[in-house]
Amino acid sequence: MEKRIFYAPVNHPRCGDDLEHPWKYAVPAYRVTPHVWNVGGQDDVCAYLFDTGEGLLLIDTGYRASLYLLVDAIRSLGYDPRDIKKILLSHWHWDHVNGCAALQAMSGAEVWISREDEVFHQRFKGDTSELPMVDYTATHFYDDDAPITLGRFTIRTTLTPGHTPGATSFRWEDTDETTGRTYRCAMHGGLGVGLMTPEMLSRFGGKQEEAHRFVADCEGKLAHWPVDIAVPSHLNQGNVLANLPQDRSDYSVWVADYAWRDCMLGRAEAVKQMYPEVYGR
Repeated sequence: MEKRIFYAPVNHPRCGDDLEHPWKYAVPAYRVTPHVWNVGGQDDVCAYLFDTGEGLLLIDTGYRASLYLLVDAIRSLGYDPRDIKKILLSHWHWDHVNGCAALQAMSGAEVWISREDEVFHQRFKGDTSELPMVDYTATHFYDDDAPITLGRFTIRTTLTPGHTPGATSFRWEDTDETTGRTYRCAMHGGLGVGLMTPEMLSRFGGKQEEAHRFVADCEGKLAHWPVDIAVPSHLNQGNVLANLPQDRSDYSVWVADYAWRDCMLGRAEAVKQMYPEVYGR
């Protein structure tokens, strides 16, 4: 079977006014695994809603301006955002956390992040020179030796620095009761390689060693994970709009056991090209 293209080799620029006019870039909810939907509501950053059978779990929360699209998406599926029990943040950047405070207040949900990125959350929460951060309260920190469980899901975390010092990746299994098939799923917490240049790492307090660890992790560990469904943190990273099925509940289009490995190796190569003095290019 011919491979479909799911991952762009690098990020492409965002639309200039998406933060002020999110409705122009609205994307209805669509299913990515049997019990998981992307409810981010717009065509940039994803937010994944897990129906655990014992309450809801959310990975990432999107922009402040698009929060209403996220809430509408959750309700359109027949769920109540007040039933969110846990919010897992992939990293500290504004576009992934700025809906968190409102959802935390609405639901009383636990909020999880890595200890490494909580340091940056605290450092930048009052800084308005970039995108103003909407503050939230972290209640739990990831322990890669202690999976997070809720209902039908057991989510394993892995610290994968590079995009940020504390970017965290997630793995879980999801079973379709109709077919009886179980899918191995994964989301990398920080695939934006543009922030791994020496200039950008310096700007946001990172270290070049993190970029090199990103390469080593992608090539030496992550590329070998067995993954049936690779879940992107941004739509452009997954070439989502080009692949969206007419039936938004049909997750079968995302089943591709080669996509994760291709992505990990491709992103590692993109970072290597930024450091020719290290990797001989």
